[in-house]
Amino acid sequence: MPLNNAEQKIADGIASRSAQMLMDLAHLVAIPTGHGYKKGLEETRAWMSARLSAMGAKIHRTAGGDRPDWLREPCVDGAGEADSSDILFADRLAGGVDGVAILLCGHIDTVHDPAGTFQKLSDEQNGIRHGPGAADMKGGLIVALNALEVLHALGISVRWSFAINADEESGSFCSAHQLQLIAKKHDVGLVLEPAGGEGKFVVERSGSAQFRIDAFGRAAHAGRDAALGISAVAALCEAISKVLSISDPAVGRTMNIGPLEGGEATNIVPDHAAAWGNARYQSDEQRAEIDRALAQIVTHDHALPRITVKTIHNRPRKPATAQVMAIAQVALAVAHDLSVPAGTLSTGGVSDANVLQAAGLPCLDGLGVRGGNLHRTDEFVVSASLVERATILALLINRLVSRPFVT
Repeated sequence: MPLNNAEQKIADGIASRSAQMLMDLAHLVAIPTGHGYKKGLEETRAWMSARLSAMGAKIHRTAGGDRPDWLREPCVDGAGEADSSDILFADRLAGGVDGVAILLCGHIDTVHDPAGTFQKLSDEQNGIRHGPGAADMKGGLIVALNALEVLHALGISVRWSFAINADEESGSFCSAHQLQLIAKKHDVGLVLEPAGGEGKFVVERSGSAQFRIDAFGRAAHAGRDAALGISAVAALCEAISKVLSISDPAVGRTMNIGPLEGGEATNIVPDHAAAWGNARYQSDEQRAEIDRALAQIVTHDHALPRITVKTIHNRPRKPATAQVMAIAQVALAVAHDLSVPAGTLSTGGVSDANVLQAAGLPCLDGLGVRGGNLHRTDEFVVSASLVERATILALLINRLVSRPFVT
């Protein structure tokens, strides 16, 4: 159906910001925020805070928790210490307890090297622009800011909050607890990861676990005393083979190993080796199968070789519940009314939507820009999708507020 007068004003307001949104994106992309780079993260937090507080939001900054020490740490650029644990939270819930409380969620970190050559948004060619984090997810942050600003400028009353973390790319280990506390204060979650496929909304995500396998053996000279040695590397290889044997991408249960380390020199039988891995699953049954496979390679404390395993399910699976699909139907109707192709998608990828929904908040994900080549040095954004997705988001929020669905 055609947009009503109020909705057309929203769409026109977004359209008038096309040039500004590209300038915003260029500014944000040019601030390096990969690898826990403190200077860039602080600059981005300050820029986001200024825009959000200008709409009357109260800005809170909360320290996150500790990352498990057995997880492999990302590299940190030498120009600044890691600063990925703090969560920025903008609160615009004032106005009583009535009405839908909407939580927008995004992250300011990227995977890109702050000292690398991929540093800024390129000029447009064939409708796209390349840049570090342009799609994942600085484009999504620009979409959300401009959608909220247009609603604010038009005097449309919305109870919203914006949670912004800086460790999503490394697993949200520091921010997960705070995100779940925030989730419990809201009715609807809207997550700004890039759109799937040709502008599809993400309704379902696999669960994800991180694990570490340690193998212990006995060191010895690899020539004269080889018979006395017990190779931890050989034991680790055997354990890895058993774990990988249950991987079955066809059913959505996958096991991946890497990185690896072990041994000090080629002429020493290694007494320790370790492997880090990731598992994905689409059901509670698959999660149990993964846990069993990891448990079965563990040996008793005095065995040689000895195998130990540490596991954390940092992102429980995100199912497409009835509440999630109700939000998706509103978004699909908006896209239809704008004559924009859209659909829904289930994916093996994970995001903070997994964390928020595990706390009880129904989340629609993939509300960010259209783009591609994520996590690569040719990552790109479809320029026109800034206006397109900001319009969808603004109208979705307006409809959720004015025509609440049944939660």
